[in-house]
Amino acid sequence: MTRTLTTRKGPLHFPAFVPVTTFGEKYPLDDLIRPYLPRLAPAVMVSAYFLRDARDAPDLGIPLFVDSGGFASVFTNATVTRTRAGLGVIDFQGRRISPLDVLELQERVADVAFTLDLLIPPSLSARDARRYHALTRANALWALNNRRRTDLPLYGVVQGWNVQAAAELAQEYREAGFEGIAIGGLVPRLSQLDTVDAVIQAVRTGAGALPVHAFGIGHPDHVARVSKLGVDSVDSSSYVKYAAAGRLYTAPQTRHANLTPHERLHLALCNLAAATGSSLPLPTTRFRTLTTRTLEH
Repeated sequence: MTRTLTTRKGPLHFPAFVPVTTFGEKYPLDDLIRPYLPRLAPAVMVSAYFLRDARDAPDLGIPLFVDSGGFASVFTNATVTRTRAGLGVIDFQGRRISPLDVLELQERVADVAFTLDLLIPPSLSARDARRYHALTRANALWALNNRRRTDLPLYGVVQGWNVQAAAELAQEYREAGFEGIAIGGLVPRLSQLDTVDAVIQAVRTGAGALPVHAFGIGHPDHVARVSKLGVDSVDSSSYVKYAAAGRLYTAPQTRHANLTPHERLHLALCNLAAATGSSLPLPTTRFRTLTTRTLEH
């Protein structure tokens, strides 16, 4: 089944690979890649964690996905607290990430938004996993009930820690009126593919006709796998991380050394083209010269 999500930038047709980028000076390679994103991808993802000080975000002409930055919950020295209102907040390095702060930012800049989730890695105790699950649910329902922008599609986020819990929450989100369901916590479980598959299938069933998004899935092999299970969209920064390390999706064992920033740009665009099935917006002859000159094992 082919699904479509309506955004203020126009319809977003699935399936979709959504590249992750950043705005600012922290990751210079992102600045080089960004002008090419509208030619290679149907949308782009930015984390609220990196946008928190921004008053606005550049308009790339394609839908801007903004996640919650909930991954900060697993940072060293980060703390997760339940507020008097029963919501989950994250405190890290003197900053607080709350459902209100995230939603206000998303309503200012996003075309598609995701609720504040608390990551549940495999190492988390069963007690904390249940607590984080309950707070993730509370945050999602709060955001849905307090959203003011009617043109902002909102995805309720579930964590892929428990098949039954994920299925039940996906169904609850669908019945509550979310525009989509997103699954977090899959990446640290990719070594347990049976578990990942079961979670995705359970969420797909619970989501009904809603689109399902999987956070952090980037390598084409993994993208193909989750797509067959019913995932409509994925996001990842691995295309640029591979390039920063001098590697291609298609030949990960080979490292290209001594690269200039623009040569790393070429690697990143090759990776992104492999992930999206797009044609490269640059001459391939220049890249062939790069590979023969810098090949290193």
